[in-house]
Amino acid sequence: MDLSVVIPSYRSGKLVRRAVESAIAEGVSPENVVVVEDGVFDDTARVVADCPGVRLITLETNRGAPYARNVGLQNVATRYVMFLDADDYVENGLLPGLVRALEQQHSDLAIGPWRYAGEDRQPGMLRTPERLSNAEWIFSWTRLRFFPPCCVAWNVDSIRRIGAWDARLKKNQDGELMIRAFVRGLKVSTSDAGQGVYWQHASPHRVTNAKIDDLLHATDIIFRQLETWAGSRAANDFPESDRNALGRYCCVTAWHAYAHDRKDSGMRWMAKARAYGFRNKGYNSKTSLLATFLGVSLSSKARARFERSGIFYKLRYKR
Repeated sequence: MDLSVVIPSYRSGKLVRRAVESAIAEGVSPENVVVVEDGVFDDTARVVADCPGVRLITLETNRGAPYARNVGLQNVATRYVMFLDADDYVENGLLPGLVRALEQQHSDLAIGPWRYAGEDRQPGMLRTPERLSNAEWIFSWTRLRFFPPCCVAWNVDSIRRIGAWDARLKKNQDGELMIRAFVRGLKVSTSDAGQGVYWQHASPHRVTNAKIDDLLHATDIIFRQLETWAGSRAANDFPESDRNALGRYCCVTAWHAYAHDRKDSGMRWMAKARAYGFRNKGYNSKTSLLATFLGVSLSSKARARFERSGIFYKLRYKR
């Protein structure tokens, strides 16, 4: 299989073996599995040494997952690459399916099925990608209908051509990369074979736990790309529904900002939402109703507390 798997590993000694072995079980040659240890904090090196043929690159200091992925990308010699987080894994023919899609459709990236799983959680429903235009992919992503790195494979030349991973980001790194690929017109193919498993676990070191300011920084970078893309489209090629979708994305971001007492940022994002014709106080019917009675600031804090509760995650991971 003409595919490498790059695995950034930060304090992941307990889980990285599963990621490595899952890639090899899918048919990837051990020498094409590249683990990039992002700072020396645990026994990752010893674990990888027990996996014959697998390559280990050790960064003496922690530089962040995007930087580690780019280091791995510099060290692959195959035509295709997947970036698999150390706590995730692949199974049931996902990787051969992605390679087939890339080759048969001559695409720049291929997206396959995935599901949630995790500690003390039932496996989530399987999410299988549809065949969408790049514009449809963009608006799907802005509505948080995303596909994580554990189910995406890239043509190596294509991801290098668009600048690879943005090492400035600590949050939503994969979302920024995917949006950049879509707005730059990269060709997307899909596969329905196998699945990537997006593993959820309680760790203070997970990227998911990044701070609100990191999220807002990433969203600023993403939205600048979306604005440039939107501005390049003719009026008849950018219908009101698309403008409304961008406005809704701004409203969601405003709610995140207000929930963490970033009032100025929240006001700025709400102004952007209105500029795109999105007049609702909330980004869906429930949040709009809540904001009608409590206002956006208080409603956003209430919703954030609910999202952090165990009830929210029990509901989420049943889907």
